[in-house]
Amino acid sequence: MGSAGEFTVLGGAAVTSTGTLGTVITSGNVGSAAAVTGFPPALVVGGVVTTDTTVVDPALANLIQAANGLSNMTSTAEESGLNLGGMTLLPGIYTFSSSELMDGTLTLNANGQNNAVWVFQIGSTLTTAANSAVVLINPGTLEGIDDGIYWDVGTSITMGADNQILGNYLAGSAITVGSSTSGSGRVLAQTGVSLDNDQINSNGGPGGGWTSGLMYNAMGNVVPVPEPVIFMWLAALGGVTGLICWWRKTRVLKIIA
Repeated sequence: MGSAGEFTVLGGAAVTSTGTLGTVITSGNVGSAAAVTGFPPALVVGGVVTTDTTVVDPALANLIQAANGLSNMTSTAEESGLNLGGMTLLPGIYTFSSSELMDGTLTLNANGQNNAVWVFQIGSTLTTAANSAVVLINPGTLEGIDDGIYWDVGTSITMGADNQILGNYLAGSAITVGSSTSGSGRVLAQTGVSLDNDQINSNGGPGGGWTSGLMYNAMGNVVPVPEPVIFMWLAALGGVTGLICWWRKTRVLKIIA
């Protein structure tokens, strides 16, 4: 995600934090091109708070580039209208044409593979109910350090209270994080982010960040990163042809818990 990945919280127009206990942001920066309010009492550990446009504007540009790249990836499953809560999903690119709801726990099952990637392409809004959670199970031999989790939402993300988040949340407009929400990842919005007594750690995962598993190719498109053990196999099959065969081999469908 380029320089956007240096931020745990990024809002184009504003980042605000409310609540008497105070939000704690760990292992990344907090920034907005216009205003950051509520810091302190909110704390940033291992990063800085900035409204410096020479730093924030390039990050916002990288955020837009990343969102466009994710939205253009080829879908492996169309899931419009389903509640993400209660589902178990293997790695894949999941498409929701409009608004999406998560009420309950979404389980991401890496199925023992490395470089596992989940991309959620949501056309308009993502809303999560109170006490919803995203959890990862069955990581590969690298224990998940090379996994990537991306939420690419066209407009806004609204999280309920006491959520457990996981991954990189990218919104075309705003993100509202419910009170006492915690977890590992980033909340990055092109307009604004609202926080309320939350605890977010961009390096809270086994490898930190949840930004692995994907890369940009020479055409500027997002593509999967091959697992190290198959590099020789790809070469033997002949470059791009091998990559296509590998990607088809690893495409998966969902499992409903």
